[in-house]
Amino acid sequence: MNAQSLFASAAINIGLALITIFLFSILKKQPSNAPIYYSRRLSHRHPIPSHHHHHNWCCSTLLRFLPSVSWIPQAFRVSEDEILHTSGLDALVVIRLFKFGINFFVACSLVGLLVLLPLNYTSPGGPYKSSHSMDSFTISNISRGSNRLWVHFSCLCLISFYGLYLLYKEYNEILAKRTQQLQNIRHQPAQFTVLVREIPLCSEHKTSGCSVDHFFSKHYPYAYHSYQMLYDATDLEQLLELPVAFVTFKSRWGAALAAQSQQHPHPLLWITEMAPEPRDVLWKNLATSYRYLPLQNLLVFIAASLLTIFFAIPVTAVQGIAKFEKLRKWFPPAMALQLIPGLRSVVTGYLPSAVLKGFIYIVPFAMLGMAKLAGCVSGSKQEIKCCSMVFYFLVGNVFFLSLLSGSLLDEIGESFSNPKNFPSHLASAVSAQADFFMTYILTDGLSGFSLEVLQPGLLIWDFIKSHTYSRGKEKVPYLYSMPYFRVIPFVSLSILIGMVYAVVAPLLLPFLIGYFFFGYAVYVNQIQDVYETVYESCGQYWPYIHHYILVAIVLMQITMIGLFGLKSKPAAAISTIPLLLFTILFNEYCKIRFLPTFYRCSIQNAMENDELDEKNGLLEVNYENAHNAYCRSFLQPQVSSPPESSSMQPLVSST
Repeated sequence: MNAQSLFASAAINIGLALITIFLFSILKKQPSNAPIYYSRRLSHRHPIPSHHHHHNWCCSTLLRFLPSVSWIPQAFRVSEDEILHTSGLDALVVIRLFKFGINFFVACSLVGLLVLLPLNYTSPGGPYKSSHSMDSFTISNISRGSNRLWVHFSCLCLISFYGLYLLYKEYNEILAKRTQQLQNIRHQPAQFTVLVREIPLCSEHKTSGCSVDHFFSKHYPYAYHSYQMLYDATDLEQLLELPVAFVTFKSRWGAALAAQSQQHPHPLLWITEMAPEPRDVLWKNLATSYRYLPLQNLLVFIAASLLTIFFAIPVTAVQGIAKFEKLRKWFPPAMALQLIPGLRSVVTGYLPSAVLKGFIYIVPFAMLGMAKLAGCVSGSKQEIKCCSMVFYFLVGNVFFLSLLSGSLLDEIGESFSNPKNFPSHLASAVSAQADFFMTYILTDGLSGFSLEVLQPGLLIWDFIKSHTYSRGKEKVPYLYSMPYFRVIPFVSLSILIGMVYAVVAPLLLPFLIGYFFFGYAVYVNQIQDVYETVYESCGQYWPYIHHYILVAIVLMQITMIGLFGLKSKPAAAISTIPLLLFTILFNEYCKIRFLPTFYRCSIQNAMENDELDEKNGLLEVNYENAHNAYCRSFLQPQVSSPPESSSMQPLVSST
């Protein structure tokens, strides 16, 4: 890809983004579009901006049709406390991910543009003459064995340590916010309730319900309150009892103790965990036996792997378009693109990243469908699982396969003619792919984020509804939740790309700063006005995000070890190995220091929250509400006798 192709991609993406943003700013002001662009505010009966209710008709009409970008600075004025209060910690975690990107890549850009970029360009024997527009600004322009590579090693260490510092800081702060959020929502039924699976039958009455009551009355006599068995309602005439129950406790510490303890010598009996929120429960999945879950997860893994392999075909084809200079030698008809001025620049610059983005748009939805087969008991766990599936798909296909297919297409001829120079050509190809990833970042950021805020699909659907079967009817808000399974993996991939190329091709870094600033504004706007909160996992996405970023740092260091070796600087390569080991040890420390608190509730915090409720006289009210919360809406609560025991039975098929 030459400079003209790169500029063509930038111009098209920026132009489309500006058109989309201006169109969004106009459409958002139209009262008829409020159910799309203010769905959350309308559903919660919150006020919407004054341009929908302006008293001066002429002024209001004029303002409604003038484009503006006032929503962008407004997004940066929204505080974290506001987001936490209105949308919960999960939404705030996404915003903190964008903040991490801003903080990290601003610092990397200072190092890259002020130190590495001039160092690469002024290297003796440079600039590197090739068909790639960025080679003279990358590490490819450094001659083999040059002592300038020690500067790259120093910058690698600086960037790595700064990234680890930010990760530790974020983990620590989000953990503190999680603890505070659990206290703020201590009235939630999930804090008093334990999900129990693989319940054995009572030897006397041959029912699971009786077994639950006897077991917890005996082993938790002072904390146990009641239970609710689940029944399979596929046949209402002959209900089948499932070995699954929601057990309610009189205190949070009792629930935490029961959820985190092994209840039976046989580890596949009396399996307990903290119950998800009632609105987060996937009732049908509770009918799946716990023993079958490993098999289901294996099948999901195989299906996701096959999808990843299948997508290798379009990704390789995309790289073929991007490497037009080579393809025209192998496929002469492609030279016809040169007959129309500027067409080749558009085809090789903008088209590959746009086509790739189009192909992978459907991947998160496909992965979410697969994740539904894994038997997760809650929507939050299902979406978290989908995040990991999508992330590793993107790493495998968008990153590695784009890199390898681009390198192969670029180097296949040179490898056969000069096999001794293959290592140097490979090093050049790694940095040469930076221009493709630059266009990918532009497309994903400018086009992707602007379409996210515009919501063209909903606009078209609303237009069809308003002019067909819903004509004349009052519009209802188009409520939908934050698509975590899409947002987190794609943003994490951008962080990975930026980290791997931070030392290799620092010219990519300013584009990433724009990417994260724009994404921050878009998603704050969506969180405030559009997305509905459908569950609150209290930040359980962050350990996975932390892992994704650690993977990025490790890949950055491994890449530099290889490049130092190819650049005939083995001392620098060997010196990077301790840095890699330190990063892995840091990750293990974080697993010990932070991870347990995200999956378990500490007894100390549980008792503190119980004491707060006791002081306010709310403890009994809260655990009684917890007992009633896990009844399906069409079932009336039964008065249990004695009051310490109950057997409310929601039907699994009632979702």
